[in-house]
Amino acid sequence: LGIDDVNQSLAAAGSGLRFAADIIDTKLDTALTLAAVRALKAKQVEVVLGPQSSAEVAALKAFVDANGMLVISPSSTAGTLAIANDNIFRLTPSDTLEAAALVALMKADGVTTVLPFWRKDAGNVGLQVATRALFASAGTVKPGVEYAATTTDYAAVVAAIKTQVQAAIAERGSTAGVAIAHAGFDEVVDIFKLASGDPVLSAVRWYGTDGTALSEPLRSDTKAAAFAKQVNFWAPVPGLDATASPRWQPLATRIAAVAKEQPDAFALAVYDAVWLTAQAYAARGARGDPAALKAAFVTAAGNYYGATGWTKLNPAGDRQFGNFDFFAITQPTTAYRWDLAAQYNTQSGLLTRR
Repeated sequence: LGIDDVNQSLAAAGSGLRFAADIIDTKLDTALTLAAVRALKAKQVEVVLGPQSSAEVAALKAFVDANGMLVISPSSTAGTLAIANDNIFRLTPSDTLEAAALVALMKADGVTTVLPFWRKDAGNVGLQVATRALFASAGTVKPGVEYAATTTDYAAVVAAIKTQVQAAIAERGSTAGVAIAHAGFDEVVDIFKLASGDPVLSAVRWYGTDGTALSEPLRSDTKAAAFAKQVNFWAPVPGLDATASPRWQPLATRIAAVAKEQPDAFALAVYDAVWLTAQAYAARGARGDPAALKAAFVTAAGNYYGATGWTKLNPAGDRQFGNFDFFAITQPTTAYRWDLAAQYNTQSGLLTRR
């Protein structure tokens, strides 16, 4: 839709510029991602929108920096990728801001003991590290459990986190204030299905991150969704500016008509990335000058108010400002759904429950 809208706008203005999308599914696989970017470079592609995960961004960083390609990720958050003057731009706040939102919610909920539980990849490791550091001043952070990105059987890691939860409950004398902070992706469905039959893991609060917020596999799996509802599982995702709804709501409606589900802020950030790229090309004239294109992109981002609000970047090339929406699994009828549960403003530090 972004490509279509940009091309219509350029044609109406009499511009000779025209854009096309070459869409590749990397399946969150770092090797596939690098191979895809190499193939795009061979086609003389200069700008890549994506990939989804920080692990993928990390895998292609050296190549794009060396080959004059720009990468604009809508969803990478790892703080380790917040590097000035490279060719990576991210239209989402880094993990430090997301961790601040998550810690604010846990504090407000009276959590005093946190057990991290995370997938070993750049983005989720970064979220775990940032959350651990920020929560340490307010309570106790246990060692937690890490699992490999290649894991397919989660029985052992679920048993390991249970052991630590049991110890934390024994230490406190009750389940009150004990919580699990999970950072991962759709494997949360398998984890929740294993945990659902366990009285220990069902007795403590669980929190998620942007990798699980609004997960359709989680919502549509009855057993996993029932567990998420039982443990009051809330997960944050970069939020949309309510005052920008006249810009994003019509677009969200158009996307939903095609995709058959509501887009999140990450999806809308892809749309904004298309417009920013078009503006950068229009400002600098022709192809073949990566340094000029980078400068034009930063300038465009600093002055653009798009579907996701203001897109100004910080010195590391990441979105400078960002609020977070917390979503929870509810069951208003026989079906489960994601509902907005709270919002956190990173500038004011204000947490508002819905």
